[in-house]
Amino acid sequence: MTFLQESSNSGRTDWELARLAVHLRGYAKYADDPETDAVRCLGGAFTEDEVRRADAFLEAGHQDADRLAEIAARLGNDAASDEAWLVQQLATAWMRLDELRDRIDGGGSLMANTYVASAIDYAAVTNRPCRA
Repeated sequence: MTFLQESSNSGRTDWELARLAVHLRGYAKYADDPETDAVRCLGGAFTEDEVRRADAFLEAGHQDADRLAEIAARLGNDAASDEAWLVQQLATAWMRLDELRDRIDGGGSLMANTYVASAIDYAAVTNRPCRA
């Protein structure tokens, strides 16, 4: 793969690079050979380090449910620990993120804004601490 030698994206965060990489890969899927076209597009837009950073950022956002289940099993019945609380919070966050993604997908190309907005409200309201 041939990459840019000098960055045209200097100063961009990993998040910004990841967004651009997803965008470029999305267009590549319409080519006759999507893999080759994605490699060509990424090589023309990024340095090797920028592709590595973008891919690492995207991988870090992957929901590893198996690993979370292993951690929960290791903790067993020790529900009082901080680690158990964090595992439960992460599982809840992933569940809500999946719900939000499903609602965005279900909104269709003309997106029913109220349907998606209700998912955002659900995630925001149910995550607030209880008030006395």
